[in-house]
Amino acid sequence: MRSAVLVLTVLLSVVAAREAPPNGPRRIKPGAHFLIGATLHIDPETTQADTTLLLRNGRIAAIGGTVPDDARVWDAHGLHVYSGFIDAHVGVDVSDQKGEHWNTKVRPQRRAHAIPNATAGALRKLGFTAAVAAPKSGILRGRATLISLSKRDADRSKPRPLVHGRDVYQSIGLERFDDSNKGYPTSLMGAIAVIRQSLHDGLLGAQPLVFDTEDELDALRVTKIGREFKRRTIVLGSGLEFRRIAAMAAERNPIIAPVRLPPAPDVSSVGAIEAVDLREMMTWEQAPTNLRRLDEANVPVALTTSKLKNRTDFWKSVRQHIAHGLKPERAYAMLSATPASMLGAEGRLGSISIGKLAHLVVADRPLFTDKEARILSVWIDGERYELAKPRTDVLGKWQFGNAVLEITGKNRAVLVVDKKRHKARRVAVAGQRIHLAFDLPDGALVVSAEQRGEDLVGQTIVNGERAPWGRIARRIEKISADKEDEDQQPDDDDELDHSDVPANYGYPFGPYARVGQRRPPKRIIIAGATVWTCGQDGIIADGQVDIAGGEIVYVGKRNPVEGDGIVTIDAKGMHLTPGIIDCHSHTGISRGVNDSGQAVTAEVRIGDVTNPDAISWYRQLACGVTTVNSLHGSANPIGGQNQVNKVRWGVTHPDQMHFAKAPGGIKFALGENVKQSNWGDDYTTRYPQTRMGVETLMRDRFNAAREYMRVGGRRKIDLELEALAEILRGERLIHCHSYRQDEILMLCRIAGDFGFKIGTFQHVLEGYKVADEIAKHALGGSAFSDWWAYKVEVQDAIPYNGALMHEVGVVVSFNSDSDDLVRRLNTEAAKAIKYGGLSREDAFRFVTLNPAKQLKIDHLVGSIEKGKHADLALWNGDPMSTFTRCVGTWVDGERLYSEDEDREQRKLIASERKRLIDKLVKRAHNRPHTGDKERGPIWWMKRAQHAACGLCGTQEVR
Repeated sequence: MRSAVLVLTVLLSVVAAREAPPNGPRRIKPGAHFLIGATLHIDPETTQADTTLLLRNGRIAAIGGTVPDDARVWDAHGLHVYSGFIDAHVGVDVSDQKGEHWNTKVRPQRRAHAIPNATAGALRKLGFTAAVAAPKSGILRGRATLISLSKRDADRSKPRPLVHGRDVYQSIGLERFDDSNKGYPTSLMGAIAVIRQSLHDGLLGAQPLVFDTEDELDALRVTKIGREFKRRTIVLGSGLEFRRIAAMAAERNPIIAPVRLPPAPDVSSVGAIEAVDLREMMTWEQAPTNLRRLDEANVPVALTTSKLKNRTDFWKSVRQHIAHGLKPERAYAMLSATPASMLGAEGRLGSISIGKLAHLVVADRPLFTDKEARILSVWIDGERYELAKPRTDVLGKWQFGNAVLEITGKNRAVLVVDKKRHKARRVAVAGQRIHLAFDLPDGALVVSAEQRGEDLVGQTIVNGERAPWGRIARRIEKISADKEDEDQQPDDDDELDHSDVPANYGYPFGPYARVGQRRPPKRIIIAGATVWTCGQDGIIADGQVDIAGGEIVYVGKRNPVEGDGIVTIDAKGMHLTPGIIDCHSHTGISRGVNDSGQAVTAEVRIGDVTNPDAISWYRQLACGVTTVNSLHGSANPIGGQNQVNKVRWGVTHPDQMHFAKAPGGIKFALGENVKQSNWGDDYTTRYPQTRMGVETLMRDRFNAAREYMRVGGRRKIDLELEALAEILRGERLIHCHSYRQDEILMLCRIAGDFGFKIGTFQHVLEGYKVADEIAKHALGGSAFSDWWAYKVEVQDAIPYNGALMHEVGVVVSFNSDSDDLVRRLNTEAAKAIKYGGLSREDAFRFVTLNPAKQLKIDHLVGSIEKGKHADLALWNGDPMSTFTRCVGTWVDGERLYSEDEDREQRKLIASERKRLIDKLVKRAHNRPHTGDKERGPIWWMKRAQHAACGLCGTQEVR
């Protein structure tokens, strides 16, 4: 017992020795504070002017009332007090605590529990009193903590900042390795697969998931993950959500929104103007509308300083959003009530309410409506942090009872009473304090006051009678003491006209957008065309096709139909074909066509990363393409799952591109790519490195899938083996990158041994050598028409390959594997006539019905037959002629491309480019410019001689 007491005594003496002894009276912090005269912004909807606020023991004790005897009194007349702001995401470095997971980017067990003092100080200056410390870097990054932003003392024995919520969410990023040598994943779809598998593995606990996103499409992708696993999901946004606002409105997923704004595009020279992209300019103009649009869509939004290049730009950016229509009270909510609710802290933070923590922001003017407002102090857990001294701006006109007090300089003041001006006989201005004396007809007036925001607070003595302390005047007009301030040019967009920012911009965001919902006619009749049915009816001269409800309801000879809601298109002299189908495409795949970090990536899904904004989609429509097979790349023996897409230009959500009834597929690959023989000397360690290794790996994975299937319902979900099991069950089609006959035969033997049918051999340049085996084991071969000699393993390719396979009974298609070649698939089909002598109808089936058969969607598309989808292309001549143009394309009965509309779109694009370039040039010239002060959007044209203008790249005329 004595030894324990001795140890305790020693410990207490050590703690006591850390602090210097008091030199004089002890400094005691008062437990109670009383603010007088403030305008309290209690919550976004409630404001109380000229009231009092009592803080006791770190909490809000009373609103209104009289000063207690034990409280320190703070004069807050003219000041505005808000609930402390909450930053819902502050990324911090966390030590890489080793976990059980094999992937170094998966560390969900980490916990961020502190914010560095420098970061906390910077946040306090912006009015933040609490913030979430969230681990940064990685995919599963770790758990986040909501803490006060009070200053951390270097003395570890001192109290730490209060914790308001532990494990408030799991921080997740869509991060990937930049090189397959470094690890897996190397693609966005791979990162999503890691997250999905981790959720199946139960690694993420029960806390909400916050996903860090790079763009608006990511926000929709992670929302889909949350829905799939029934997990509460919050998006750490990108500031670009406005580009898909309709989908955001439909999802209404909470967003932690950064207020970063993109830099103005470069218009400093003729070359820069020619190079600037319309979408980039539109993004610059529309970005400040992001918060307003999200709020109008009823999306819960909390603001964050995350992703700002410089945190000091925070308020400037917020005010830009307010200038573009965000209501000030909604901006306040996004900094207080909404993040408190989002983080489960609404009982402690988020409003000025009795019982809540004393987290306050004190400003000299209304923060959300006055761009000159400054934050003077913040209160955190009842402790005050002074941030700025009140400004010196007592100059101006003040309503002083029935009189007007004019203070025009340090030694100049006039009192205007009944239109008579009385000059002060004594004036003393020091900072915010002022002392005045006037000789008035009915006696002397002495004023001693201090400026508080827009008020003068102090006392007056009239004829020796002292008035009580309080507000004595309110400002009615400012007077600038520094004339140079009047000549300062506004920064950035302060003087730009925001009224011309388009309210609607359509989808996808950028050129050729489809604006508004279009109601298709009740029935569309295309009459008089030569109809290439690609079906049993062959080619019909002077034919007619009727469309209703997105389907073909009549095919045959011209048969006039009349009635309300019927639109008839006169297609005399034209040719109507099924929409072209590309069986091998990589269009519109976000951030990585391959995931090359592992040899087997059957768990990754192309459908997770569909990008409906790629301009190539529109160009494909303009060339009659309506369906594509979007494939993973050929970096792996067993790659990722494919996605069959309809070219639905203008959808609001990426998943609306997906061909819902198309069977699933997966990319396999053979040859040089998968064994990395053409990757360079640094890539010699990933298995397999030989062709026999490729076969061994495939057989091993199928055996593993068989074992996985035998376990049945007791098994733990493995997404890689799930995909392979679907192949074995005949539910998923293999689309295999292939060249050489020996490897084609190898995969055919594997299919035979494991009892499944291959979907397609892609490229299949030596398919003519083993066509009989392909016909037996696969749905078909999707070939290049006449590509060869681009590497050693294709040296036996011949242009007759497609025709020779066709003669043996293989279902053959020609594909593009190229955003360029896909626009000429109609003429690629003609090569089967030149090299092989196929009939015109059989040749055109190579790009219509045959790829539909290979994808097992031929009962829906690929030919013009009653009951099939109305996916059609209208040509102004023979569809296989190089002189022919596509003049119209329908997908699901909706005309998504029209040559006439395209001409109008080009005019609109040119007009919009001109408007935005003019706006950018005006902005540039409204900013401070070295030299000439005569500025304006066309100032350089007002002179007679030329000199280079470095700002805009034009010629200055002198």
